[in-house]
Amino acid sequence: MRRVWFLVLSFLLLTGMMTVAATGPKAVITIPPALEVEGEELELGQLAMIEAEPALREKISRINLGRAPRFGETASLYRTNVVYILDRSGLAGTYTLEMPPKVTVTRAGQLVTADQMLAAVEAYIGKHASPAWTGWRVEPGRLQERRVPRGELAYRLEGDRTPLKPGLNTFRLGILVDGAVLFTVPVTVRLTIEAPVYVSTQPLDRYTELSAEVVRREVRELTTGNEWLGELTAGRYRVTRDLPAGRVLLAGDLEEKPLVTKGSKVRLILESGSVQVELTAQAEEDGWLNQEIIVTNLDSNRRLTATVMGPGLVEVKLK
Repeated sequence: MRRVWFLVLSFLLLTGMMTVAATGPKAVITIPPALEVEGEELELGQLAMIEAEPALREKISRINLGRAPRFGETASLYRTNVVYILDRSGLAGTYTLEMPPKVTVTRAGQLVTADQMLAAVEAYIGKHASPAWTGWRVEPGRLQERRVPRGELAYRLEGDRTPLKPGLNTFRLGILVDGAVLFTVPVTVRLTIEAPVYVSTQPLDRYTELSAEVVRREVRELTTGNEWLGELTAGRYRVTRDLPAGRVLLAGDLEEKPLVTKGSKVRLILESGSVQVELTAQAEEDGWLNQEIIVTNLDSNRRLTATVMGPGLVEVKLK
């Protein structure tokens, strides 16, 4: 009799242990101490190695643990939070979680370096540099590295583009990944430009005609960006103000010589239909091609508004 009871008790104990084993943890979830993630959301399948039968593994993989950190930032994932979310998902007692008390999570990406941003600006300057420049260089300001998503990097200058000038230039540089602009960053550089300029060799009075005797050309570092860099054809230009010797000529310091000068005598063509009459007049102001000026008819002493047609020639069309 005792032996029978012993066998029954042994059977009950054995079946109980088997039941406990059968209802024990069915999944092993392993999360390392540090992680790098790709997406916007933290899903357990991205973070953990999951050992379980397929249906359970799929369910665990889809569990959302919250938002991923922003690019360039890290966040902490705590074991207590993971256990809470697993249990709230109906998995209490069905898993073993192997993870440290705190896991560091970093958003996967790539670094946009200061050298890369500077190279993009230099490429733009090189493309838009004046052919009159003999040389240029840039000195960067403070450029902050940026972390962006993985993908094909490209750069584009955004917004209005003011003419390049010596000194400080600020550009709005668009950072693109896979063709999409993520953001723009201001990039400030100091631009140094060298180019051939014209320098007065002696003091020049207003309206002095420019020639090789009064100016010389030499390569200098530009200071304002308004320096005259074009060719000065002899006899074509004059200065607009008194200038000292040794001055670098600016665009505002010179102008093309007028075709008609104030106080000079000009041929005046009066035209009415098919009839033309030529008279002599006096210019009351300087005039350039196709510009209207005041002239005085020397025969009648009458003032007229005439159009400059060429050197010493003006025209009035009568209605």
